[in-house]
Amino acid sequence: MFIAGDPSGDQHAAPIIKKLKEKCPDVKTWGIGGPAMAEADFHQVLPFEKFNCMGYVEVMKHLPFLLSAKKTLIKMMKTQRPDALVCVDYSGFNMPMMKAAAKLKIPVIWYIAPMVWAWKRKRAKILGDHASHIAAIFPFEIPYFSPFKAPVTFVGNPLMESLPVINNDDKKFPADKDFRLAIIPGSRYQEIKNMLPVMLDAVDILKKEHPQLKVTISKFKGVDQELFEDAAQKGFEFFSGSLSQLLTESDLALVTSGTASLETALMGVPMVITYRTSTISYNIYKKFVKIPYIGLPNIIAQAEIVPECIQNDATAQNLAGKLNRFIKEPACWEESVTNLSTLRAKLGEKTPSNEVANIIYSYIG
Repeated sequence: MFIAGDPSGDQHAAPIIKKLKEKCPDVKTWGIGGPAMAEADFHQVLPFEKFNCMGYVEVMKHLPFLLSAKKTLIKMMKTQRPDALVCVDYSGFNMPMMKAAAKLKIPVIWYIAPMVWAWKRKRAKILGDHASHIAAIFPFEIPYFSPFKAPVTFVGNPLMESLPVINNDDKKFPADKDFRLAIIPGSRYQEIKNMLPVMLDAVDILKKEHPQLKVTISKFKGVDQELFEDAAQKGFEFFSGSLSQLLTESDLALVTSGTASLETALMGVPMVITYRTSTISYNIYKKFVKIPYIGLPNIIAQAEIVPECIQNDATAQNLAGKLNRFIKEPACWEESVTNLSTLRAKLGEKTPSNEVANIIYSYIG
């Protein structure tokens, strides 16, 4: 049984299922997952799209569905008795699922651990006490979980496996007329609703100084078209393929904070990271978060190698100003490419799908 409740979890779980089927051809996988997992012959038992919500306010709106889904899945776990439960990120929902599985003596493999290094450090003990094995995707996570009974293994980062190898030495600063900007507003309804309008306003400001700037908006296939209507009316170009392909064709990016920021960094594309949520959600996060950065590239580097504009600072003027510096100053752009190239070495060369499939197989094989 797998539970992956958002698009990134779906993308990261799919290759694990494929590797697991190579080791154990008769294995049946089912639970919560998206289109990538379905392509790997995964059986979806509830609609995937309804799970894809974030932030306290949005989660509260979807709470009746989420509580009903949790009850349904625990009942299925009791009746179908899976040989293992694989929790892929999605900690708010997966924590109670893990506890229910542990009570039923069902082994739990947790892949992509909660960010206990940022906030809610008590979750490390909860995970360590209930999971059978923790598969961490950042090497610095190991000390947070190692004091507890569950084995913890650094399995490598899934983006290192899925992204093409980039030679940053080949990157050259583009001429002003050839500059290509990627707008990456996110994959969830709420974050796109919050971020895309201000991103487009920033582009309008940039276009006044750089009228030939080429702009492409990343559009996740499963998201409502209504969110992109204003952009479509203004004639913006959309891209619904893989993010890595868009980034291969981009010189600069404006990215909503999340996994996409790390993907952009590993592709060697200079960027500005931004994020804005409801005032309620932000004040709660601010109270608990213990780290100085929000962007994964900066967290991994332990330094601000990528500019961030968060909450009240996430204005069109600020975003345009930071992006404009990359366009106008070749040295700034080149320094960013150099800094981003160091992240690959920090994440190592392990293949997570193979590592996690081996861990799962050790429990079911």
